[in-house]
Amino acid sequence: MINLKRAALGAAITAALFTAAQAMATEAGDIKVRVGAAGVYPTGDSETINSIGPGAKVEADSAWSLGLSLTYMYTDNIGIGLLGAYPFTHDIEGKGSINGLGKVGEATQLPPTLTLQYYFNNKSAFTPFLGAGVNYTYFWDEKAKGALAGTNLDLDDSWGYALEAGLDYDINDKWMVGAQVYYIDIETTAHSSAVGKFNVDVNPVAYLFTAGYKF
Repeated sequence: MINLKRAALGAAITAALFTAAQAMATEAGDIKVRVGAAGVYPTGDSETINSIGPGAKVEADSAWSLGLSLTYMYTDNIGIGLLGAYPFTHDIEGKGSINGLGKVGEATQLPPTLTLQYYFNNKSAFTPFLGAGVNYTYFWDEKAKGALAGTNLDLDDSWGYALEAGLDYDINDKWMVGAQVYYIDIETTAHSSAVGKFNVDVNPVAYLFTAGYKF
């Protein structure tokens, strides 16, 4: 008798959890809005700047800001995602033979990214997803600093591909927390009145840690 009661209790709990999971499932027409901390960590650097010296390069430092992610669910499993943020300001540091120069510039950028997303197992509170798409990065407010102070610096805008992986955890049928990671192809050409023109591969990994709401 006790075993039957335990089995019945287990079945009831399982049914309740299954019903709750179904209530939290992502469905076509849903809109997910996520807001949180966003970090951009460049993985690349510039080509060698021969006008400075052998092995001379520059690279961008990491930066954090407020991030925003929107998703419109086209079907139960396929979404269209847009990554936005408050602008990021990056220090630009000397590398290689000019490592000792430290900060030689800074620039502000905004990297809106549009991706097509695929959501796995949307009948669970945990919903992983993958995405791929296109990024446009707009640079402005470039400033030469340190040893290059007083000279002009300009960075071209960039178009490139973006890859994305993410995970949402549904707290209830409306609220969620989650995380996303992106690899973004950002390549720009720098124009410096001091050292000339050179290419820079920024190619950052971007992280987004959010709280979200589903409409």
